[in-house]
Amino acid sequence: MENRTPGKKNSKKRLVTICAIALVALILFSMVGLRIGAQDFTMPFKFLFMDGSASVQGMIVKPYVWLKQFISFGGKCQDIRVQNQALLKENARLRQELVRYQEAYLAKERYRKMLKIKEQTDYPVVFAQVIGVDLAPWAGTILVDRGRRDGVLPDMVALSWQGVIGHTIEAYPGSSRILLLSDPRSRVAAIVQRTRVRGVLKGTSSSLCSLVYVEKGTDVEVGDKVISAGTDGIFPKGLLLGVVSSVDPGSMDGIFQTITVEPSADLNDIEEVSILLTSKMDEHQGS
Repeated sequence: MENRTPGKKNSKKRLVTICAIALVALILFSMVGLRIGAQDFTMPFKFLFMDGSASVQGMIVKPYVWLKQFISFGGKCQDIRVQNQALLKENARLRQELVRYQEAYLAKERYRKMLKIKEQTDYPVVFAQVIGVDLAPWAGTILVDRGRRDGVLPDMVALSWQGVIGHTIEAYPGSSRILLLSDPRSRVAAIVQRTRVRGVLKGTSSSLCSLVYVEKGTDVEVGDKVISAGTDGIFPKGLLLGVVSSVDPGSMDGIFQTITVEPSADLNDIEEVSILLTSKMDEHQGS
């Protein structure tokens, strides 16, 4: 019995200590409640409970809020991607329209210049669009979208807004083939405008032509204009063919000079042509 007494005393001491601590805590919370204007001393406990529950609720709600924001952000990204695709399509459409307007403007300018040809000649004129180009390096022909139905026949002169480009060699119902001045088969009776020296303008399979059969000692200089002589039965007299770009006297035992002529028209960049209906005028004059 004597051995149990100290244990009981220790238990009583611990119980007393716990009660004292609880009492002190209760008094402190009551004092805090009175200082903040609480109606009863249990208010601090309510504050403590509310703060604790708010923290727990915050821990529970935060993942939901984060998930909701993530889903909303993903939806916004999808909307942005859709808007970007729509803007890209609209940009491509506007760029295509701009190119189309630019092409229409340039074509209008070329046609305006070609109308001057119609004003400067006595022959009826048919305007045609280039629809085919011969890519063979030894040939120089183009196909246009006007033919016999439009009055076009073989051996009619073709011009761009820059000058003579060649003559028709084939005529179909709705199209025609034009032999360019640069084709080796091309031959045009020509005159040096300044000195009236005669020769033949011949194609060379390049962007330049040769004025052949011009004797040595004749007066031909770089920069001289070369025009059609009107004696070959195809080209009327006085059409500008090109400009002399070089003159070589040739060898001592040679008879002719070597003369290079740059055509007045860019034969590698032809889109529209004017065809002189020379036979129509000849028929009219004959009647």
